[in-house]
Amino acid sequence: MPQNGYWIECIPVCTGSTEPAENAGPLYHASIAAIPEAGVTAKTPDTAIQELRDKLLTLRHDYCQRGKDLPAHDNPVQPPRNLRSTKGWISVYVKMVDCCKVI
Repeated sequence: MPQNGYWIECIPVCTGSTEPAENAGPLYHASIAAIPEAGVTAKTPDTAIQELRDKLLTLRHDYCQRGKDLPAHDNPVQPPRNLRSTKGWISVYVKMVDCCKVI
């Protein structure tokens, strides 16, 4: 299987507030270990993952424009194992199609 994508790791993070708010909940931080500058934080895991996909698309385009390659791709068969003890952890593989597309 070709290695042409990255694992997005999404974890709940504290909001920084010590006082509970009625509609407040955890924020979710999505990141890619190989591309630290691509991290994003959002109100839901789905939103964080989608925002990171969008950011990855932009980064990929920027790298292509400068003639640079993104860091080495992750193995699609084996998700990262470093966050499995974190409650609420999600890992999603994002496949890179070509220079300007992410699916």
